[in-house]
Amino acid sequence: MRIFNRHLRLLFLATALVVAAFSTGIDFLFFLVYLTAAILIGSWLYARRGLRGVRADYRVLNPRTHVGQVLQAMYRIENHDRLAKPWIECWNESTMPTSLPGRVIGIPARGTRQWLAKVTLTRRGSYRLGPLRVRTGDPFSLFSTDMTVGSATNVVVFPEVVPLPHWRLPPSPIDGSTPVRRRYEAATPLVSGVRPYVHGDAINRIHWLSSARHGELHVKEFDLEQAADLWIALDLDRSVHAGIGTDASVEAAVTVAASIALRTLSDNRSVAMTASARRIQVHQPDRGPRVEQKLLHLLANVQADGAHPLAEVINATLPQLRRGMTLCIITGSTDRAWVRGLAALRRRGVAALVILIDRSSHIGADPDDHARAELAAVRHALAEYGIEHRLVRRGDDIAVAVGGRVRSRA
Repeated sequence: MRIFNRHLRLLFLATALVVAAFSTGIDFLFFLVYLTAAILIGSWLYARRGLRGVRADYRVLNPRTHVGQVLQAMYRIENHDRLAKPWIECWNESTMPTSLPGRVIGIPARGTRQWLAKVTLTRRGSYRLGPLRVRTGDPFSLFSTDMTVGSATNVVVFPEVVPLPHWRLPPSPIDGSTPVRRRYEAATPLVSGVRPYVHGDAINRIHWLSSARHGELHVKEFDLEQAADLWIALDLDRSVHAGIGTDASVEAAVTVAASIALRTLSDNRSVAMTASARRIQVHQPDRGPRVEQKLLHLLANVQADGAHPLAEVINATLPQLRRGMTLCIITGSTDRAWVRGLAALRRRGVAALVILIDRSSHIGADPDDHARAELAAVRHALAEYGIEHRLVRRGDDIAVAVGGRVRSRA
């Protein structure tokens, strides 16, 4: 539109100059007419051949990256013409919040220019980086010529992943670290040690060599926790999240989910996930790099746009939980109805861990007494049912709040 307006004004001035010259017959006006015509024709010809012999391309070095990291793209412009190109503008159109910076360069005759463009990524999601646009023009900026090179590139920005060096899931109710009252059969060949016999232990758990050595019965401890699966339930109900942009509580929840999932996968454990967005998405337990990429792609695009209460999501997930698994719930809900649904997990041999996102801290104002009371009430309910939980507030170090050695309890 700006170029069209400039050309329209130029046409109006040239027409007025021609009319004035022929109306008055003044030689100086005719000189200006000829000079204007020469400039217009010369500028058009210059711009027309401005990209002759120019070759360009670009390549995104890391189209799959994480929030906080730097997206890098390598650009290369070649001039095969015998004349230099004083200025060439290069840029990409994109849907990213902050696009790769464009550049204006000059290229000598039969020369080459290449450079590395960088931009720090601040928002997760899937974006489109358009083809390379190359433009040049005449010295008077009257005419321009452009070309489009290459094809669009899809860029996926995964959520930030925080290292959790001290992360440890709560022990399963059926592993060797928890007293048993029923005669469970050993579900794994991984024996972590022996301990004195406790009433209710299965006979096939007795380690006879250790019993003979100690003069009393000893049983084998099976390290089920290290082989257990993790099921993450990410609550994306719009009513339990607050804040906007990178400070929204949903961003903290997604970061926590990604960090826990990748930390667990690095321990060679299977991870499953339920994300209750507008459409509930479920990934069954699996392990390996392929699962890591699936979960990261899921977390890169989910939003807090769901309408499913957490209690409903938990009830739908319970039938899929097997003995020895751990259910990790990440939510900002302070409705105590979903806490009661976790009471039966221990009887089924399923451990539970809750990551509470303090949504009131993401509003941008100090939480009121009602918000504090609701948060305290749900924490007290979790403690009453013996369910371990961690609390994450805005600005907290997630590595400490979630994976620290100190565990939060009401």
